[in-house]
Amino acid sequence: MKKFFLIIVLLWAGFLCFTIFKEKVRGFLSNEEKESLETVEQVPEKSAPKSEPVSKVEDVSPTVPERSQPMEEESVVPFEPLPQKKLSKVNEEQSEGKIVSNKLPDPKGMVVADYNKDPFGLVCTKFSRLPSRFRLVRWEGLKKIILEDLENFDHGTKSYPRYSFELNVPYKELKHAVTGKSRFMICKSNDANKRLQLLSFNVKYEALSFSAAKKPIGYLVVRDFKLGGPPYQITNEMEEPLTSSYALEFEQFKGPQKFSYDLTGKPKNYTFGSWGYEYKLISYNFTERSLVVQRKELRTGRVLRKEILVQP
Repeated sequence: MKKFFLIIVLLWAGFLCFTIFKEKVRGFLSNEEKESLETVEQVPEKSAPKSEPVSKVEDVSPTVPERSQPMEEESVVPFEPLPQKKLSKVNEEQSEGKIVSNKLPDPKGMVVADYNKDPFGLVCTKFSRLPSRFRLVRWEGLKKIILEDLENFDHGTKSYPRYSFELNVPYKELKHAVTGKSRFMICKSNDANKRLQLLSFNVKYEALSFSAAKKPIGYLVVRDFKLGGPPYQITNEMEEPLTSSYALEFEQFKGPQKFSYDLTGKPKNYTFGSWGYEYKLISYNFTERSLVVQRKELRTGRVLRKEILVQP
């Protein structure tokens, strides 16, 4: 009886080995036939001349509307430089199709007539409104105003963070030490670190130009303590709202030598200058785009005031 079971086991093992190795033997024989056919069908081709590699330029549009990173300089640049950063919609409307460059303002349109001949030695190179960090998104009555932070784009969620604020209370900004994410907390009015306060909010139902139906438009007045300047108004229809504060930059020159000063956010009567001269911003008129600057010669104590006009 044991011999009978042993014979059955051997027969079953032999049958399994036959089925397994049967497919491998067939594959091996078919591969040899394919290789032999390929060796027969291959015809030596003439060596084609090698074409020069073509560099592929990919156009990658950034997900963030803000600020572009500087490009690294290359030894050979086979294309023209990229255009300057686009101006805001307000500045584009003001320019009315004029070519805007990054050069100094045209001396003919300013009080300063010539950089080398003018003894005052100062020009205003930048005088433009600063963009708002926050954008009005929605509201829940007068108790909760939702603002969007345009300076901190979240690449994970591909969106801007949103914060809830109340009216007529100051907020200070706290940043996480690791993630860098911001959090706004109510603080006292005398807190030196206060950042934002919503002064007033009202809703008007207005008809848009492309539709007869009336839509609720929220008007929010904001004070940004970090930027300084007077409060500014934003609405939920503004994609890129602007503040009432201005970026202000000057350039002092002495023949071919030039030195730049950034007075953005600096108070009036802020002093700056070099080469024995001290300049001070006395007053400014944003509507007429005029600035009154005082120059003091440190060696003699002589004081001279001048009005500088800035082109839009």
